[in-house]
Amino acid sequence: MQVIADAFLNTRADHLPDDLYKNFIVPPFFRRISIFTDPRSVRILGGRGCGKTMFIRYFCHATTFSPKRLSVADSEIGGIGLYFRPDTGFCALMSPEWLGERVARLAFSHYVALSLLLEARRAVRSLEKANLSDGPLPLEGGHLGRSLVKLLELSEPSLDALETRVCDLLDELELWVRNPRQRPEPTFISFASVIPKLGEDLSGWSARMTSIAFRSFIDEFENLQPAHREVICDAIKHPHKRLTVHIAHKRDAVTDFKTSSDERIVLLHDLRSIDLEEVLQTESEFELLAAELFLLRLHEANATFHCPMFDPEKLHDIKDLEYRLSDQYRKEVLRCVREILPVLSAPEISRIVVSDAPLRRRLRDYLQKGLQLQKEEQRYTPDDLISDTSPEASIVLGALLNRRSQKAVEIIAQFQQSTQPGKDRAADPFYKVGGWVDNNLYGCLFHLFAGLPRRANILYAGFERYCRLASPNLRFFQELCHTALLLAFQRQSADRLEGQLRVDPEKQAIAAKQVSEALFQDILELGSHGARLLEIANRLGRVFEAFNRRRSQSEAEINHFSIDQADQQDLSPVSKELIREAKVWSVLYEEKDTKNKSDYDVSQSDLVLNRIYTPRFNISYRKRKKITLRAGEVDVIFLHSSAQFELLLKTLVEPDDTNRPQTSDKLF
Repeated sequence: MQVIADAFLNTRADHLPDDLYKNFIVPPFFRRISIFTDPRSVRILGGRGCGKTMFIRYFCHATTFSPKRLSVADSEIGGIGLYFRPDTGFCALMSPEWLGERVARLAFSHYVALSLLLEARRAVRSLEKANLSDGPLPLEGGHLGRSLVKLLELSEPSLDALETRVCDLLDELELWVRNPRQRPEPTFISFASVIPKLGEDLSGWSARMTSIAFRSFIDEFENLQPAHREVICDAIKHPHKRLTVHIAHKRDAVTDFKTSSDERIVLLHDLRSIDLEEVLQTESEFELLAAELFLLRLHEANATFHCPMFDPEKLHDIKDLEYRLSDQYRKEVLRCVREILPVLSAPEISRIVVSDAPLRRRLRDYLQKGLQLQKEEQRYTPDDLISDTSPEASIVLGALLNRRSQKAVEIIAQFQQSTQPGKDRAADPFYKVGGWVDNNLYGCLFHLFAGLPRRANILYAGFERYCRLASPNLRFFQELCHTALLLAFQRQSADRLEGQLRVDPEKQAIAAKQVSEALFQDILELGSHGARLLEIANRLGRVFEAFNRRRSQSEAEINHFSIDQADQQDLSPVSKELIREAKVWSVLYEEKDTKNKSDYDVSQSDLVLNRIYTPRFNISYRKRKKITLRAGEVDVIFLHSSAQFELLLKTLVEPDDTNRPQTSDKLF
């Protein structure tokens, strides 16, 4: 018996078997990458939780030659994937300070060589078990060449002898690295030469193996010491037809690809990049992938749902991608998931606001303060301005009345015209495209809900909104689903559920807040600057939270910032390093600025607080408006004392000052 919610607990590739075939969903972007045929090395980029390890392990031998795959082409032998994640603690011992500079490099290359040889031996075993379309490929009777036998001092020229010897050599290496003064130095070998030697030997074992080649995937490349990265870059710079070296690392974590000489890896010429966060950022593609993952997990938990076009067996092979990308398939899959994780539209939430007693009182207070600001409280009452049939207009009117730039008589007259029965809204100033409601409703709703912090904010509920909060991180999406299903069904299994599988929006909203709080606290554990990053994220959240508290909502939904281009050179080196670290750990995302409103603002990128943290601060997850900060203001947020930050916060955001410009020129 499996609890439905627990189907979403396995969010890390480390917790899954080496054979990921039934766990991996081929993403839509596979149509646009050429890792399948490109002979060049590739670096796979992405933040924590975006699926780097899952991605590269899909291309490694255990999955490529999975017995669960019904037909494997012989062409796969031309690029057998070998997965290698260095033991960072062990690698740290292979340092120049401990072993000497030259020996440390040789020892690391030796460690990589032995690890990849062991993985290659396992790959041959996987190949033998594969359902090759041209029939089985028995290989146990083959013999290794004289060079490899001599180099490794094998007892016999067999793969079993190779495996035994390599395991012994790894044990010897570990003992020597930990006790270099007490034990004899090993005879070092190079992975860049020994793996091609093995490939050459295997190529003669069968006519079907003449094109055999290995692709080594080095995971967590950023955790290697600079000297060790140079050893890997040497192999990238000088590839062999039997060996290609790929690397995976966190985005922005590695900027220098120096080899052991004065040369450097040249992007495009030596190395291509696949940025998983970038290719997953496409909203429609992330939604489809997330929906398929959701249904796959429910299927594994034996849950019942109605989606005839969904076939779990078609998720794992690229040949089925065309079927999954059809408009009809996408429509059916998204429909099914939306029924389980329903979303309430902004107009629907507006109707809830005017029918729910606490929220209606909050709206009355909102309108009352606007009337007082406009000195019109004698002429109108808040109840005169709350329309049960046009609640969106009433909610937005609250913000407009709190703006000194608006004249109450004119705006109330427009409101009264908008709320007349049968009114054509196409040209109505409140309801037309680009009108008051279109531009302000979401910001006003976030403002209203923020005033009731104990009330679940249903603006975070719904499948699409879960995708917006999590994208491009499927791990975050699964955490949201797990918590929502746990709140809705507790520890129930699928066979005990009664009625339709559906999670109430309020429970979804509570789950979003819980996950947001938990992941926010996790920032403390991110890298060596976790405590600082937590404080930075908290301060940025408080800035955006303060903007959301402004009754005027004159700049609604502010949730990201940019640094004035002309001022960036004055940013302190420590702040620059912390920005880089925040991007490495996906606390901040850097995105292209596409909404400059003036000629003088020439900044080219925005820094966005990870949207998964927005429920914690009750702020918008939509990228709508930003604040442009000067270098000194960024330094205060990132580095200075709490007292200085509080002073800056007051100069940046005055809740009832509706005419303040976006950029402060005070104090800093």
